[in-house]
Amino acid sequence: MNIFLAAVLAAAPAAASDLTILVAAKDTPAYETAKAKADGSAVVSAGKLGPAFDKAAEHLNACGDCTVTIKVASGEQTGKGGVPHWPFPEVKAPGAALLILGGFDASFEKRSPLAAPTRLVVGDSMTMPVVKFEGRKGAVLKELTLSGFLIDSGAANRYDAKSNSLKKGTSPSSPLLAFGYLTAERLTIADNVFLNSSSGVSEPFLRPAGTEAEVLVRNNVFLNNVFCWRARSPSSKTMLKRYRIEGNTFARNWPYNPDPATSNPGTLEIGDRYTASSVEIVGNLFALNYGGAIFPQYDDKTGPKVSIQDNLFFGNGALFGAKSPGAGAVIGKFNRAAKYAAYDAADLEDDFSWKVSGNVALDPRIEIAVVKTKAVNYKGSDHHEAAEEPEEGVEAGAEGGEAAPEAAADGVPIVPIKNYAPRLELPEGAVPFPTEPKARRYGASQSRVL
Repeated sequence: MNIFLAAVLAAAPAAASDLTILVAAKDTPAYETAKAKADGSAVVSAGKLGPAFDKAAEHLNACGDCTVTIKVASGEQTGKGGVPHWPFPEVKAPGAALLILGGFDASFEKRSPLAAPTRLVVGDSMTMPVVKFEGRKGAVLKELTLSGFLIDSGAANRYDAKSNSLKKGTSPSSPLLAFGYLTAERLTIADNVFLNSSSGVSEPFLRPAGTEAEVLVRNNVFLNNVFCWRARSPSSKTMLKRYRIEGNTFARNWPYNPDPATSNPGTLEIGDRYTASSVEIVGNLFALNYGGAIFPQYDDKTGPKVSIQDNLFFGNGALFGAKSPGAGAVIGKFNRAAKYAAYDAADLEDDFSWKVSGNVALDPRIEIAVVKTKAVNYKGSDHHEAAEEPEEGVEAGAEGGEAAPEAAADGVPIVPIKNYAPRLELPEGAVPFPTEPKARRYGASQSRVL
């Protein structure tokens, strides 16, 4: 077992009320193992994740200071009645920990979630977040960990047949994960694969349960999502001690709109000074993100304290004409600038008081499609070709034709956009890890699984 996960499990002494729920689809070897291991008290089994959530919530609301661990076997999980929605019922358990862990083998002893994840099947209809924590005033837990799942909403999206572009107006408008106003000491999102979201992966608003409260986003793979991840606070009255984004792969993600004036261009968005006492962005791989890698909404004087250290940046910010490998590491409007500018890590070290060091700009050689994309502003002008040619050793993407014009909010026609967030297919077990030896220490890795 990974040292990190062992530390989580050992954070509190084992209690008689601790519960393990083993989940596996029926008619699989893992299901037979789950039934054999179940003793009806400390260990129970379930065929689907939804009923496991119900059992976990019931136990948490009654147990006090316990740990509930849901272990889910690799393979597919479908939602209740085929609806791609897994709501976790309201819980008020301030002393309890909940670990939801996917990617286990048939013995439930080992897990390889990036190679053999638990896939939550979205299908062609998604009307709300795929995983959502319920509660009229928010759930209350000591710790919550979600690890080892693959969520791909591509089948629910709508794409223009001619331009190969995502049609946002008729694609899902919900993020993949929603935590409500969760109150906890720690929220950990780790070892997951998030793919093809049309409206973001998540923007968790964690209410701190104590002075040491933190959000940890580590060892995840974010591929081809629009408006990807937002690190923000629910209000000025709450502040986390730490928000740490560590060892993730962010590749080929997209801005909110393919427009240089879009409100949310970057892949990782950082909110105001109330987000956390410190925001740590460490050891990540940012590659081929069209609107840029990191988007601080505020500069180093008005935003939170930010550390950007030991990350790899490559080919980000094409929307803003970024050309050099490291350009587009940060996108922002600083010093009252009227337009977004693309910065590389060296720019940050010279001009900002953020803690910036050890970042590199090199081609990680990940096997992911690079597409030619045409950006446009919403007055129907100034569009340009963004990515001229695929990088050497990287598979080329489809180009497509032109789409029918749509109308912006003010009624002004929008010039057709080619290849805006086209669907990315990811064969089972084909997470794109770096093939460049110097890049393998950055981003998500099987060796860093919880």
